[in-house]
Amino acid sequence: SLILSSKLSVVEIITLGIFHNMSSPTIVNCTEHTIVVFQERGIFYNKQVLHPGEALSLTKNQTGDILPYYIHAAIGDEQALPCQKKSLQNLASVAVVPTAFCVGALATAVSAGTLSGPSAALAPLVSGCIVRGVVFDAAAIAAGTILASRVAVVSEFIVKNNPTKFMAKSKRLFPCKRFVTITGGLEDDLLINHNVDESEFKKIKIHKFKAPIIETTKSKIRLPGRKGKANKETSRERKSRT
Repeated sequence: SLILSSKLSVVEIITLGIFHNMSSPTIVNCTEHTIVVFQERGIFYNKQVLHPGEALSLTKNQTGDILPYYIHAAIGDEQALPCQKKSLQNLASVAVVPTAFCVGALATAVSAGTLSGPSAALAPLVSGCIVRGVVFDAAAIAAGTILASRVAVVSEFIVKNNPTKFMAKSKRLFPCKRFVTITGGLEDDLLINHNVDESEFKKIKIHKFKAPIIETTKSKIRLPGRKGKANKETSRERKSRT
């Protein structure tokens, strides 16, 4: 059965739609890694960082009730979360998330002189890779021959050459009640399973449900799936304030 976080209030649970069956969709992190998930419909929206066993639960209003969307997942944590400006850029910025994660993990490894903690999972991908004539592996890190300035270049190289182990994108999905799981990552390809049966979903132990991160922006963008004018102050409104 589902395990709800004790930190959730009744109001939060109702808002997330857990008791109202408004999983549109609910996305669960079933990997062993921290991931960043978000939806995409021309822009990125409804971002959240999910630790293993956590879920992002969205309502139809949050997803948009008409137009199709995509789900993205990428290996990364709070430090790798793209800012609002990058969220509004093209799909190339998805690689920013795992690259930032690798930079942080490898920088820690270089400083400590060993691939341990979060960087340990990168060992198979790092071992023996040669970037600009420099061998980057556990032995080189232990010997202290790797400069911190090389970490960013190595991180970009690793993500570019192993994109499916760091990032995944769903097929085009339409708004409806849907249960999604994210599996794999680093050792295996990161996978988005978007047709999980509700009976199977209820067997998953979920430690915490989350709502999307709320962001404020002055960009002239319509809310996903909603009709109406962009968020722009009219000349009449400006005059009324003066």
